[in-house]
Amino acid sequence: MAQDLESDGISRREFVKAGVTAAAVGGLALPAWAEPPDDKKDKKGDEEGQDEKIELVPTRRLGRTGIQVSMLEVGATGKETRRFRNAVYKAGVRMADTAAAYENGKHENGLGKWLAKEGKRKEFFVVSKDMPNTPDEWVKMLDKRLENFQSDYIDLFFIHGLGEPEIKFKMTPEEILEVPKSKEWAAAADKMKKSGKIKFAGFALHGEVPIRTQLLNNAAAGGWVDAIMLMYDLPTVHEHADFNKALDACHKAGVGLIAMKTGRGLKNIEKDLPTFKDLGLSPNAAVLHSVWTDERISSICSAMTNLKILRENVAAAKNFKPLKKEQMAAMLDLYKQPGRRFCAACDGRCKRAAGTEAALNDIVRYLSYYEMDGDRGRARELFARLSPRHRDWSSADLAAASHACCSKLDFETLLTRARQKLA
Repeated sequence: MAQDLESDGISRREFVKAGVTAAAVGGLALPAWAEPPDDKKDKKGDEEGQDEKIELVPTRRLGRTGIQVSMLEVGATGKETRRFRNAVYKAGVRMADTAAAYENGKHENGLGKWLAKEGKRKEFFVVSKDMPNTPDEWVKMLDKRLENFQSDYIDLFFIHGLGEPEIKFKMTPEEILEVPKSKEWAAAADKMKKSGKIKFAGFALHGEVPIRTQLLNNAAAGGWVDAIMLMYDLPTVHEHADFNKALDACHKAGVGLIAMKTGRGLKNIEKDLPTFKDLGLSPNAAVLHSVWTDERISSICSAMTNLKILRENVAAAKNFKPLKKEQMAAMLDLYKQPGRRFCAACDGRCKRAAGTEAALNDIVRYLSYYEMDGDRGRARELFARLSPRHRDWSSADLAAASHACCSKLDFETLLTRARQKLA
């Protein structure tokens, strides 16, 4: 649901200073496709067949698609049991994320089987992904995804990991940047949509901030990208004005934006967020509220590893109110605390300061998949795909890298663990 941020004492200009832009403040008119929906209730039966009223998670419009999606999307963790997925449903979440790469397709298959068995496929907006190198390959991959997912359509089909040339892509960096403006990729997306096998198309975005910024701008200009999933947190928006402007460009063009990795790697969050206790918000919920305060973001994809986190995140969505400027400032201070394990705002300054070609921030991100998500196989596979020079930091000045890093990551400690667990 859209909120009037002016009533909370924060102007659009002040929000930009705080590191986030809200599209509906300061007299800036929302595009016609972005008008907020009414609150809704849904009545469904639980797994025992008993009727009960389920309060759905609030929705936002996914750009120009016109589709209302849950503000909270359940991300893939590899730990979702039937009990957990039933709990997701009963909590009112109606959006789920998966991909060919997750557990080598087992996650996608498990999600599809659950939706089919429970008869809930049409109630969920499902995002899946694959890693094509050509438009024709993308079209062919779709049939494999549908077979594995056990459905005749996918709601939103992404190119996975665009912006990371090392990750299964044979395209050059220049070719990757041109994908969102390419007529050939546009034709492939159109072909899949006309077949009825997908409803919408886009890409999940990784890479350093300059790469993400250019891909966002190209998506806004290209016209065929319906939605993008991207790494997002307040420091990224606050530190990089061009990135913030690219988000504006996509929003104005009607490209739906889904945030991911919004609080990944934060440490001692309970201790560092006393400001939010009076609001009845858990620290994790406060992070979610800070992202939802940016009305350009349609949904947050959150890897909820247990029922406690699910309940907290759902409560945060259902009780969401835009944060005030002093609360946003407190959130920015949180990200500056030492001990973080991941930097979404990386623009490559760490490796430049260290005098290395090693993909320092990518490596610590893979370490977070291993340690935080328990996805050890995928973490090791991603690390192994890096070229030798991109996983060799033996001559790097890691102290200089930490000093230059936007998030002040302790690369010496993190990379020691990465060598032990990923190599």
